[in-house]
Amino acid sequence: MRILFLNTTGGFFGGVEQNIYFAAEGLAARGHHCFFASENRAGEAFTQFDDPFEGVWDLSEVPLKSVVKESAPDVVYVHKFGSIREVYDAAPGLPVVRMYHDHDIYCPRRHKYYFWNHHICTRKAGLACYADLAFLERSPQGIRFSSIRKKLKELRENRNISTAIVGSGYIKNELIRNGFAEERIRVIPPCVAPPESEPAPLPSVPSLLYVGQIIRGKGVDILLRAHQLLQKSFPEGLPLEIIGTGNAETYVQKLAEELNIQDRVTFHGWIPNDRITPFYDAASILVVPSRWPEPFGMIGVEAMLRGRPVVASRAGGIPDWLEDGVTGYLVPPNAPHKLAEKIEILLRNPEKSREFGRAGYKRALEQFGYDTYIRNLESILMGRNELEEREDAT
Repeated sequence: MRILFLNTTGGFFGGVEQNIYFAAEGLAARGHHCFFASENRAGEAFTQFDDPFEGVWDLSEVPLKSVVKESAPDVVYVHKFGSIREVYDAAPGLPVVRMYHDHDIYCPRRHKYYFWNHHICTRKAGLACYADLAFLERSPQGIRFSSIRKKLKELRENRNISTAIVGSGYIKNELIRNGFAEERIRVIPPCVAPPESEPAPLPSVPSLLYVGQIIRGKGVDILLRAHQLLQKSFPEGLPLEIIGTGNAETYVQKLAEELNIQDRVTFHGWIPNDRITPFYDAASILVVPSRWPEPFGMIGVEAMLRGRPVVASRAGGIPDWLEDGVTGYLVPPNAPHKLAEKIEILLRNPEKSREFGRAGYKRALEQFGYDTYIRNLESILMGRNELEEREDAT
């Protein structure tokens, strides 16, 4: 089978691009021919990223119709992309499968939480979005107007894809809320690469780890405030390692200084996924403090594969993989006091942390295995209906 992957960004950038790379690598190993085109080449480590593909194109230089003609795909596999109509027009008659990694398609503000109070939105896209100022968006040049009408049109166009792939029951329910046919939606939780070694023991010196983009929705500021609250309980020091980049990086660095915790917080910037394992092994807990409803939160499964307990917001797809009181703790979003409370419980109780770590490792291996993911993805791309494992109840 010949598969054309489409995405906004080429190269490693975030979880989307990591997912594309893993999928292409696994499908190519099963004898399929994979091709890739992106609207820009703004990511990192292009040589490694491009390796599973037999052809790679930059759509700022080559029209999509030309790419389709040259790659001659049997199916077009869309990830993040500007216009689905462009795909339909460039590949008439071909099945179009799309993975929805985030809320962009059904949330004009993209974050799925309200501008005014940061509470998670439970409405479908429509007139209510105007009341939440969704017609305004940030850009490198400042605040600009954005057409909600255009975004709603794009939402309607996406309802016509052959199959929608989502990583969690949360995203499936949001698509249904916004008019997608349930029978066209398939739930396949994202996978992570198989572990190369057994998890390392928990460190004797406690430390916290955050991995992800540094943007407002990820709640790094909430983590910093929780970290400050923990200083009284850990006067000897509690290191916090932060891996990632994003448009809120300057803000959170200044916040760390204002909270007087800058000496205990290290910002490492972007680190390739294949070099993050030592950070997991050196951490006591992975923290996922998101204020937005995470579509899934793959980084948590990666930490579980290293035997680390996770403390995370009860938001979006996170409860699909984090079992509260079994593999870690769930806390309300936007609640630094609750976050600090659960972190301290684990830091004060190493045996519970080890128990959670063992349970998380077992769950990650059994439910988010790489081979099963690739076989299920292959089945969908080939137009089959069966999946190897039952989809999670939603």
